[in-house]
Parts: sequence; C-alpha cells; structure tokens
Amino acid sequence: MKFVFADGEKLGVYENGKKTLFESAYIAKYKENALRLEKNKEWKKNTDLMMSDEYYFETEDESQVFAEIKSVALTADENKLIYSFCVNGTSGIYYKYTGDKEKTEAHFISSNDVEFSDIYSTKNGEMLGKIQKDYVTSNVALFSKKGGDYKSLTAGDSLDENPSFSKDGNVLFNSYAVGRDVNNKFISYLPSEIYKLNLKTLDVEELVTSDVYSYIKPIEAEDKSLYCIRKPFDDEKEENVFLQILLIPVRIVQAIVGFISAFVMCFAKKPMISGQSARSIGNGGDAAKYGKADAKKIFVNNSLIQVDKELKKNKKSEEYGFIPKSWKLVKLIPNEEGKFDECKEYELASGVADFCLIEENGEKTLIYTNGKRVFEVKDFGETGKKEKLFETDFCLKVGGIQETNATERDEDLFDTL
Repeated sequence: MKFVFADGEKLGVYENGKKTLFESAYIAKYKENALRLEKNKEWKKNTDLMMSDEYYFETEDESQVFAEIKSVALTADENKLIYSFCVNGTSGIYYKYTGDKEKTEAHFISSNDVEFSDIYSTKNGEMLGKIQKDYVTSNVALFSKKGGDYKSLTAGDSLDENPSFSKDGNVLFNSYAVGRDVNNKFISYLPSEIYKLNLKTLDVEELVTSDVYSYIKPIEAEDKSLYCIRKPFDDEKEENVFLQILLIPVRIVQAIVGFISAFVMCFAKKPMISGQSARSIGNGGDAAKYGKADAKKIFVNNSLIQVDKELKKNKKSEEYGFIPKSWKLVKLIPNEEGKFDECKEYELASGVADFCLIEENGEKTLIYTNGKRVFEVKDFGETGKKEKLFETDFCLKVGGIQETNATERDEDLFDTL
C-alpha cells in the first residue's frame, strides 16, 4: 500500500509500512532567499537615524515566510509525486522526485494571482484541481498533462472544490453557493452540495444536498456509492451572537482610541501611551499578527478550527486529533434508481480532515487523517474497521492516485474541451 501526505511544510510517502519525509525544495529555497535578503538590510536598521526617536521608518521583515502545502497526490511514476503550495502570496504546483538526489523537483505551474489546491491525479496523467482567484469563489479545473496551463470546468458565484473522476469518466465535486446582501457583499456560504459534471455536454447534475450538513470531497466506488466527508453546517453559528452585540460599544471605543493613537503618533512622532512601541503603528502590527498562520486557529474545509479547544475536547479518545468528532467519513449508497435521495448512509470514521481511496491489486483501503494521526479503514461495509498507521505533527492532507480504466481515453481530454 502506498499513499502520500503533507505534515506541516513537509511531504511524506507511506509505502509498505514505512514512512519517509521530504522537504519542499521550493519552500526551503524561498526561506533561504528571504533570510538572506533580510540580513542584507540589517545595516539599515542599525544606523543612528533609524534608531533615533525623532524619525520612524517603516520596515518590512522579509524573513517572515508563510508557507502551506495545499494538496498532495501520487503520479504514475513511482518515484515522483505532485503537490500544490502557497508561499507569501505565490501559489504553484510542483513535481517532487523521491528517488533522484540531483533532480529533486520540477515546475508544473505557478502564479501570483491564482491559488492551486485539491489536486487529484489519475494513472494516465489526467489531473484535476481547484483554482481560486479571490477570497470567496473558486472553480474546478482540468490541467494540461504538459503543465503550464489549465481549463476551468465550472463557473458562477460559488466555491467549487475537491474534484475527482467518476467511474464513467465525468467529474464529481462539491460546491458551496455564495450568499450575498442587496449590495452584493458576501455574507456566508450555504451548505456544500455534491455535483456531477458531464464532460461531453458540460451539464451539471445535483447528487447530494442537505439543509443541515455539508458534504465535501466525493469519491466514487465501483458500485456507484460515494465516499465523502459530512460535517454539520453550524460553522457560522458557533459564535455567541448576543455577546457580539454587547461587545459593539467596546469595539467602537477601541476603534476611536486606536484612531487617536495613530493620529498622535503621526504628528507628534511619539506614542500616545508611554511604553507603546512606535513600530507597531503604521506597520500593520495587528494585521500582520492575525494574517500570520496561527497554529491555534486554522481553516480546514472552509471552517475555522480552534486547535487547542478541539484537542482538549477530543482527549478522552485514545487516538484523538484536533478535527471535530462531528466530521464524519461516510459512505452513501444510492437507491434503486441510482439517486441519492433518501439514500443509505453509513459512518466509517469520525474527526476526519481529509481522506483518499487506495485501490491496489483489487483491494480497496480508505486512508484518512484527524490532524495528529493517519488511519486506514478496511472492510468498510456498514461500519468499517480502522487501524492507526502513524502519528504526525500537523497532517491535513493525504492523497493517492486513481486506478481505473474509465479515464484511460484515446485522446487527451484537455485538447477535446
């Protein structure tokens, strides 16, 4: 059995009971260059003018690097995996060579305007993924086998993600509809639904929908059943609304004080309150602090997770993680008409951040992560038998490769669309 995973900023390969970690050469090189640039500017910070109280120069710490592995998958080459990442506003997809010491990585595609994630690959080289150009909406895309180009398969005011190929060669994905006010400003998402895109007609068919649950990351089995993650649609309801209303006057006062403080600093060149750091004003102090990847608060599957809070809540379980236990890996079995209306639904695992389906030599295994541990699920009929494979520091993504004849087309799908 072989699959890949992301552990923090590292890439991992699990094969035949052995776990091996690799460094992202791109991220490592980026950090090295950022640190060198920051050291080259140190002489400026130590000048008498810069250190004086009479002057203030805004300086940016270029050594700060915010990096994240967005997705990871296997390729047909057993010594090569593919992964997507974001580093300080730049996103890309790279190949990682695991068996070549000289040629460690190769560029596939990169951009400063598009974020790439949710990579899904097949044995014959076809690859799907998610492309996001703004903070609200995203599309499902098909990538050229040659790299450097993609074609959007979906459009509209929605967050489309987690594409995979169905057994008949079409595309499955989940989608959050966007809710906006009368001024067209974003308010919130509606529950995520599962759709099927016909690649010949480009028609979209709704498969799974619910008012109380979001269904994400659909993967189809041979018997046409669907594996996916089901999570309660209460992410926006967790905050105490009445408390937020009571805090409005406090926040107004904070805003006024902050404005006066910035005003005084601007004209007096000294902070209003003794002991306040001049560098924290006008330097995006709070923005930088909250924009930084915080290990205590992270976004997973379009939800904000309080890591420490969830770890404490789940600690009663022997093999706990920081993903809410209400996030279930489920199997949906269609009715006699092949539809998922009032379908049978079986829970296979709890606290699931991500999963993949491994198909090797006729055997099927589900791999999933709860953030701190990676598990396998076998004999997954109505319940599933899970077994822990290994522990991780911060694993949010696992990936494999689709082994099916459905997508082994005679022509290149990218050229036909």
